[in-house]
Amino acid sequence: MNMAVDLVQIRTLAQAKEDENWRFRKFLKADCNLDEDEIDERVFRITRRVWSRIDCTACANCCREMKPSFSQEDVERIAVRLGLDPKSLNDAYLERNEPLEENPWQTRTTPCPFLKDNRCSIYEDRPSDCSGYPHLYKTEFTSRTMGVIERTFTCPIVYETMEELKKSTGFFRRRR
Repeated sequence: MNMAVDLVQIRTLAQAKEDENWRFRKFLKADCNLDEDEIDERVFRITRRVWSRIDCTACANCCREMKPSFSQEDVERIAVRLGLDPKSLNDAYLERNEPLEENPWQTRTTPCPFLKDNRCSIYEDRPSDCSGYPHLYKTEFTSRTMGVIERTFTCPIVYETMEELKKSTGFFRRRR
């Protein structure tokens, strides 16, 4: 199966499915007969299968479109890697994140300043926000569906996982 990785194409596909995705969110919360653990397990299985069919470096939409957040620990680790002190790293690449956010920093720009030739130049030391992306292996999927729907617009793995999950849960059968 060919998956859309072109940003325009994936956005077009996600836009066409947006209303359906919001109905699916409601279905998961109110009408799905699976418990949270079973939904999580299905998401994990589907994600593994979908992820095996795509090379993230052929896509890198997340790095081009999003501003990852950085914890203070991330800042310190990346500063060491780049031979900078944390303040110099912040001054050159980062800005304050939303107040009350767990990670107080985010990149100033998109694409990410550490993206070089479609690859992360700090990959081994990248922030935890990036290493966990697209956050499909986190538990409690149903409570995180708003963010998941947003990520269908940039990440083909998220888009395809959502489409397969709809089939797996009986969402289409219930709509008739």
